[in-house]
Amino acid sequence: MLIILSKKSGKWVQVMKTPPNLFRLLLLTGFLTTGLLPQQNYNANPDSAKEKPTQYRRTIELNKNYQSYEEKYRGEDLEKVKSSQFPLSGTGVWTELNPKVPRVTYFGIHFFNKDTGWAVGDLGALIKTTDGGLSWKVIQTNTTKPLLKVRSYNGQIVIATGYDGLILRSTDGGETFVHILSRLGTMFDLWGLELINDTVGWACGATALLKTTDGGENWQRVSTPGYTGNLWWIDFLNEQYGFVAADGKVLRTTDGGNNWEVLQAGDNRPLYSIDVIDSQHIAAAGYGGTNFRGKNIYSSDGGNTWADGAPLTFEAVNDIKYTDRDTGYLVMDEVGFYKTTNRGQSWAHVTNAIGEYELSIVSHKIGYSAGNSLKIYKAEGNLESWRKLILNEDFADVFFINEYKGFVLGKILYRTTNGGVSWESNGPGGSCVLFVDSLTGFIGNPGAIWKTTDGGENWYITNGSNGASVIFFINHETGWATRNNIIFKTTNGGENWFAQFSALSSIRFSGIHFADSLYGWTANLGGRPYKTIDGGNNWIQQTNLDIWASLDIFIKSYLSGFILESNKLYKTTNGGTSFNLIPDITGFSVAAKFSTYSDNIIFITGYKSYRSINGGLSWLTFNELTGIKISKLSLQSPGIGYAVGELGLVLRYYDEALPVELTDFTGRIKENFVLLSWVTASESNNRGFLVQRRRKADKNWIDLGFIGGAGTSLSENHYRFMDELSQVGKYKYRLKQFDFNGQYQYSDEIETEYNGKFRFDLKQNFPNPFNSMTNINFTLQEKTLVKLILYDITGTEINEILNEELESGYYSIQLNSEGLSSGIYFYKIITNSSFTSIKKLTIIK
Repeated sequence: MLIILSKKSGKWVQVMKTPPNLFRLLLLTGFLTTGLLPQQNYNANPDSAKEKPTQYRRTIELNKNYQSYEEKYRGEDLEKVKSSQFPLSGTGVWTELNPKVPRVTYFGIHFFNKDTGWAVGDLGALIKTTDGGLSWKVIQTNTTKPLLKVRSYNGQIVIATGYDGLILRSTDGGETFVHILSRLGTMFDLWGLELINDTVGWACGATALLKTTDGGENWQRVSTPGYTGNLWWIDFLNEQYGFVAADGKVLRTTDGGNNWEVLQAGDNRPLYSIDVIDSQHIAAAGYGGTNFRGKNIYSSDGGNTWADGAPLTFEAVNDIKYTDRDTGYLVMDEVGFYKTTNRGQSWAHVTNAIGEYELSIVSHKIGYSAGNSLKIYKAEGNLESWRKLILNEDFADVFFINEYKGFVLGKILYRTTNGGVSWESNGPGGSCVLFVDSLTGFIGNPGAIWKTTDGGENWYITNGSNGASVIFFINHETGWATRNNIIFKTTNGGENWFAQFSALSSIRFSGIHFADSLYGWTANLGGRPYKTIDGGNNWIQQTNLDIWASLDIFIKSYLSGFILESNKLYKTTNGGTSFNLIPDITGFSVAAKFSTYSDNIIFITGYKSYRSINGGLSWLTFNELTGIKISKLSLQSPGIGYAVGELGLVLRYYDEALPVELTDFTGRIKENFVLLSWVTASESNNRGFLVQRRRKADKNWIDLGFIGGAGTSLSENHYRFMDELSQVGKYKYRLKQFDFNGQYQYSDEIETEYNGKFRFDLKQNFPNPFNSMTNINFTLQEKTLVKLILYDITGTEINEILNEELESGYYSIQLNSEGLSSGIYFYKIITNSSFTSIKKLTIIK
């Protein structure tokens, strides 16, 4: 038995087991490396290719491998972008479970002590923790500009700086901030910030050096004769002695900033960070050096001369910190965290798992870092073992077995057993995950299809597939999977897979769905959809359809189904002979996916999300999700589910106003009666059903009667209602379902046709008891002589109400009580067709 381990919080913990004969296969498929899994993005969505990284420093030459900040947000409404990246709040049916902080890049992080700290980032993001990063609070900043640094000297006054000279100030420990007026103008981005004591502080940026002497309430610009370039970082040893990192130079003051010396520091390439270790020892780092590698330099004489450190990678050093004269750490774009024990003469790579922009080292044992794509890490115990404080994976899929136990899938698999409150790594990564029951589940990734038979405790590789991006099961034994242009099938519960069909290499199957074990469709990029009517033995491309880049498909039946393109939803009602565009259902873009619960509850997710509760007849837009990429949704009931997206996004869907999952609604004619029956698979807050009818030729619906519901129920419930017809013709029926709050929704309509067949029947008069007038109704199955006679309580005949030959049909006779006294009477029908019936009536005067 091979046990695969993952290092977590400095300890090795068991993640999964696999039989020893799979050890070689794991090596061959690349799943045993220096970590649990290869560092590969398994997101199967076609928009998953990452854009170029962003170069946020705006006043230097743009690296050809990067995009500028202006390119990243060109044409965007930053308020809308901010709304899509900040946590959901007060939305009703959607609740954010993770990360509950802005999903942005964080440039600055600062801890006042081991527990209390702040991090700042893109789009005005500012978050605070008071428990060492276990939980974070989002602080309102009222800006969309990037915040670059945050500092506090005493824990009460907190300053944050950012683009365009932006300065924010708090006097209540960083709970609320006000904007400090800046007259710097645009492009004076404040990358450096230092608070020396309760009153004195410094900020620096593009050609700007600022000083405050009143705790950040006012700032004055300080001149730096002999230097007019960028100023990237500022660090003071005490109130008098400090340095500024600049472009190939450092600026030194020994008199509290009244005067500044400009000192050459290595080559002329920028220094993004500087650390004053003591009065003689200073370290700085940035971009440049031999072959344009990461640059680091060191001075042992107070900055007068500088020695080059060992060359690093081709990425910039964003921060350098020393814990003593010899031991230092630095973080770099893309490549992670390095350590030196000899003043930078050599550097050892420690880990990639750390934020790239800034380190906040509280002690030799505790540190924090912030970086790209919501990277917030913590070291505890030593500065070489870091753990992620906020889960920030790009999730491709989600599956919940029940309301509490579920899985989300990215580079690795995560599991929760408490409804998404907390997560633990659980297995291999991939692009799709699903369970066919509470124990049996599957993961598809580019190398293999993995299976569990114990609810996700252990995972092993199945045979024959070579990987999958989409998996679909019609029952426990029969399923299909797609990988690029190949369709695989299993008939033994996913233990073995065989290639059933191979399309042209330009085809990429992006979705597969079966209505039953024989009838199925694919969605695919690069060609028209494919269809099978024999379980996949033969797949036929639907050349009659002008649909070339479909993303997902949902087939309800042999006749009915839906297919998605980018921003387009199509529906067929004729078995796919044609698909009709449904207008106004758009905006989900290339991330579009279907998620369903029975044939009636249908979701479309992507960059815009929709829900239908009537099988696609009408759609509701969730406006609060617009602009947020939802990769997939897993539903446990019509009103409960979980959704995932980029940068660790996990949402819970709970709609208590969606009370009924109606799985069946039928009408059956028997003589002149319509027997209506319907079934619910689950109910929530269901008061009941108002049964409505209208003749097909009429416009208005009439109410027939109300049937009480089951309230809240997870079990199947059956309902019946009998309607009597008196006229031939076609009739429509529907259910108007009410919850206890008065909200309601309509079912699908069903149609019946009554052709005039009646049975012999005598109805109870109405009203009864009565005074003056009542109606006596009866039906005749065939033409016959009819007598209707009224008797008193002694059986004496009082009146012959009717004596006439009548045709088959429905009849209503009025009886007047004039001349009759109060009391009990009987009325009797007698026909030549041997039908006789007696009813009692009461007159009250």
